[in-house]
Amino acid sequence: MIERRKNHLLLLAVALLAALSAACAPPTVKLKVSRDEVRAGDPVTVSWETKNAKTIELNGQSVEKIGAKTVTPDQTTNYEVVAKRGKKEARDSATVKVERVTAAAPRITLRAEPSAIEHGQNATLRWESENARTVNIPGLGEVQTSGSREVSPRVSTTYTATALGDGGTASASTRVTVTDPPVSEDGGRPREVPSDTGTVAGAAAEFARIMPKVFFDLDRSDLRASEQEKLRRAAEWLQQERNRSITFRIEGNCDPRGTAEYNLGLGDRRAAAVRDYLISLGVDASRMDVVSYGLEKATGSSEGSTAGPPSWAFDRRADLVYQRGGAPR
Repeated sequence: MIERRKNHLLLLAVALLAALSAACAPPTVKLKVSRDEVRAGDPVTVSWETKNAKTIELNGQSVEKIGAKTVTPDQTTNYEVVAKRGKKEARDSATVKVERVTAAAPRITLRAEPSAIEHGQNATLRWESENARTVNIPGLGEVQTSGSREVSPRVSTTYTATALGDGGTASASTRVTVTDPPVSEDGGRPREVPSDTGTVAGAAAEFARIMPKVFFDLDRSDLRASEQEKLRRAAEWLQQERNRSITFRIEGNCDPRGTAEYNLGLGDRRAAAVRDYLISLGVDASRMDVVSYGLEKATGSSEGSTAGPPSWAFDRRADLVYQRGGAPR
């Protein structure tokens, strides 16, 4: 009986000693990641296991003693588990290196076949692009990323194609030169018969007198209120019965600052803004051509005013130029 009691007390002492030992044992932690190198957006599993810990944190957030978490880091990230028990703590960490993939920059080529035509002839624009989501050609709008389109400019025109992709933008330009038909054998030029024979000179003079110059703010292609009022008066004149046969060209211009390529695009947007506003006022789109001269006609060297050249303010304009048709008063 005494011996049994001694054994019982011994077992109790061992259990108590084990409990005290566990209570004094420092915490331990192990952490691992499923992959230590990934691309941005790829998933990674972070798992951990701890012992003898009261509180556990993963990168500052409380977690269970044993667990796992799926993450999608977008940059190189260090994951750390801190296990604490009283003043004792244990740490383990792992770094996931993230490779950022930079999208390739788009590329585009544009050419005209042929690059020189006579008035009334057609040319074909051909373009090819890489790494592009969209391609835009002012005057043609959004087109396929590679393709061709037939054009029939009435004046020498520079076409610019802009490719947009995940890696940025790229542009290419080509020019179609338009010349008059050759002189005929009898010494005269092949002529177009105007809609009102014998009255064209008078119609052209009246058009030049009535039509305004439309001015723009720096680097802008939206119409000022004052210029809209000018165009409203111009539209009323163009819609008069005797003027409905008139066709004309809208020329976009820029001041000489900036690259030639940028200004060609800006000039095109300015001319298109005038055309679109006249269309909204009832002027038929078939009566208007749009062309951009960019900085080609710029003469200014300082800001100045729109009163006349040379000034940057005067250079930032759209001109309406008579082509054919109409009858004078």
